[in-house]
Amino acid sequence: MDQALLTLLRGDPIRNRAALGFFENQQILRAYRRGNCALILGESDHVWAHCIGEAGPDMKALLNAHYHETPYYYSLEDPLIPLVSAAADTEWIFPTIRYFLEEAHKIAAPTVRVQPLAPEWIPELYAQSDYKDYTSEAYILDRLNRDISACVVYEGQLVAWGFTHDDGSLGFLHVRPQQRRKGFGSQVLRALIQMRAAAGKAVFCNIVPENTASIRMAEKLGFRAERRVSWLKLKES
Repeated sequence: MDQALLTLLRGDPIRNRAALGFFENQQILRAYRRGNCALILGESDHVWAHCIGEAGPDMKALLNAHYHETPYYYSLEDPLIPLVSAAADTEWIFPTIRYFLEEAHKIAAPTVRVQPLAPEWIPELYAQSDYKDYTSEAYILDRLNRDISACVVYEGQLVAWGFTHDDGSLGFLHVRPQQRRKGFGSQVLRALIQMRAAAGKAVFCNIVPENTASIRMAEKLGFRAERRVSWLKLKES
């Protein structure tokens, strides 16, 4: 990564943790600077634009000049959304709340056997996902190949699982409906947390506000709400 961009991102590592995580594994395709703001494009499942900096005149000028390069915008804080949406009509927006775990916070190890996910389970993982409109089997395969995953197999059946998004955030946590309220989700999350922490990486996740069960689980393990961030797609002309 360009040293000037890295310095800008590391100047506010908490606020920019998603971009820092994303560009650990994805190359920068293009980057534009104006003042203390930047628009950085990188590709995972789509070409995503990362808006770095305040929602002021410099960011507005960057978006006006380059919004046509991709319709996909990554981890936007609320003040940035009107600036992005002013460039073109919005096709969809996916709001979440970012939760993080303090580095010093220790998590007890899982008490059941947890194992990595296998590629042959990908069709099932996709079929069970609540967010099919925002993911794909190809994306899931990429995540399993690139990063950590964890699952619980109970009585010969895959019952709970989770892995990471392209910025390293914990996600895709899912428990089969008939196996809920048995603690399997918490066991998977504990395993993922320990793997991230052992690698010396930030432990964070993004949860949709209406997913109260996941929020309760995360808070019980010590996660704290940090900020609201959204993924957004503009309509393509």
